[in-house]
Amino acid sequence: MLTNGKPIQKVAVYARCSTTDERQTVDVQLVELRRYCEAMGWHYEEFAEYDSAYTGEQPKLQELLTRIRRQEFDCLLVYSLDRLSRKAPSYTNRLLDELVEQQGVQFISKLEGIDSANELTWNVVRPIFAHFSNLFSRNLSEKIRAGIRHKQQNGWKAGRKPKVVNVERLKKLRAEYKSYGYRKLANVYNEGLPSSQQVCFSLLRKVLLRLSFSVEHENGAISRC
Repeated sequence: MLTNGKPIQKVAVYARCSTTDERQTVDVQLVELRRYCEAMGWHYEEFAEYDSAYTGEQPKLQELLTRIRRQEFDCLLVYSLDRLSRKAPSYTNRLLDELVEQQGVQFISKLEGIDSANELTWNVVRPIFAHFSNLFSRNLSEKIRAGIRHKQQNGWKAGRKPKVVNVERLKKLRAEYKSYGYRKLANVYNEGLPSSQQVCFSLLRKVLLRLSFSVEHENGAISRC
């Protein structure tokens, strides 16, 4: 298959879920996308993350887009269009047009059968699904706000859920990176975690200072790491 006259040699596979709870996982998407690439005989590289496509920054997607602009991939493959973006249709369509028309990559959304090599699905079907992807998130946000208003009217007080530090993870990292400062250690701690589980360095420092990371020396003295 060709994209702008070029054969597809390497594909960027992108999978996303909003949260890491048990109901959602990128694994289901990746299994289907791997099968697709293998059936087509394509080499591929996977990019997966847990972040909102409506309000999130999607750092893995941004990394992927940067590499596409460096001409490292010939095709971008997603399971469905809403996995890529749920932002305003104008944003999503503008991004896709840039990738296809300016960067020369082929875009395929497996579930909807959207393929930039197919003029009909690209010009007619793609804008419709971009609209519905955004509409779903807007409706969901309104439902959440309505639910909060209802709870507030019944005496519930809204509050930000406090961040939780995984103490065992922190202990292991502190033992491994003893020379790291709080900021650098926080970067290591947050690596690979979804945004909902990442913590700021000040919280990590507070936890470290409260934890009894103690080492008993030969003379019986106790020092705090």
